[in-house]
Amino acid sequence: MRELMDKLASYSLSDFILFSEPVYYRLFELYNLAIWPLQLLAIFFAFLMFVMLWKKPVWAGRLIAGILVVSWVWVAWAFLHERFYQVHVVANWYAFGFLLQAVLLTWYGVIKNQFILLEENKSRISIGLKLLFIFLILYPFITVLTGRSWLQFEMFALAPDPTVLVTLVILWISKVTPVFYIIPIAWLLISGVTLMVM
Repeated sequence: MRELMDKLASYSLSDFILFSEPVYYRLFELYNLAIWPLQLLAIFFAFLMFVMLWKKPVWAGRLIAGILVVSWVWVAWAFLHERFYQVHVVANWYAFGFLLQAVLLTWYGVIKNQFILLEENKSRISIGLKLLFIFLILYPFITVLTGRSWLQFEMFALAPDPTVLVTLVILWISKVTPVFYIIPIAWLLISGVTLMVM
């Protein structure tokens, strides 16, 4: 028993990651090439979200929720299930979590139209808009700043991390129940640990 415990203690988190950093980022490169020109649609989604937050029509919450739903479903299927699963055996469970978040967003934001922007909290909206600018516009450029190929960029609505970050900002500037934070925060923890140990 002691020998078994010593053997288990010798493992680190990196031993459970079945892919290397170059393989992980190459996955994004192949994915971006395969889905072109959907990046243009992602840019349109980002622009539309900014317009909705600026103009604040009565249906803004429902439209923003709809964009988030489409983004979560796409990432679940096209990236996590179709591509990430090739190198990560539990990626389908991640995809299931993303689909569950899409169902929650559909029910609460699209069907019930309960995404109410916090107009009375101007500082929160201001901070939220700045964060959205970072995650929607600047985030893809992290790839170049870190010395990787520009083809390995990650965009909102197409890749998990920026989609989750944008969603968290929208949740933060809207009146939503805490249950909506569970899956996005869980993903950030999983992604953060993966990036650290690769």
